[in-house]
Amino acid sequence: MPIIQRPYVPPEDQVPQEESYVNPGETAGEKPTSPEGSLDPITFYSDSMHIFSSLYSAVLFFGEQMEEREPLLRARIKVSPQMLKAIALLTTKHVKEYEDAVGPITLPHQVYAAWELEGSGEGEHGHAAG
Repeated sequence: MPIIQRPYVPPEDQVPQEESYVNPGETAGEKPTSPEGSLDPITFYSDSMHIFSSLYSAVLFFGEQMEEREPLLRARIKVSPQMLKAIALLTTKHVKEYEDAVGPITLPHQVYAAWELEGSGEGEHGHAAG
């Protein structure tokens, strides 16, 4: 039986707690190796995401799935609603270009159900969504 991980959705749409945040590149309980405020780019893997939005801002939470527990929060990015829309448009463009070049990306139906997204048939640009 295939293992399908559901995307992380905090209960009752609550923002993940600060104590679950781990700086990218660190593991829980590890001391940072670079000085605070470093301008070095941060790279980390994320296979879990949540977005919390209000009238004037949105917060994107990126995490990493962990076996037998909630995802580990790796990054929190605050943006304006306008930037959130720009991110949505740009990522949609890149997904479309990828699918045009490589083929459709399919997602399990559980993803649509967990995030309460409409349907799992055709995507916004006519590409198979799952």
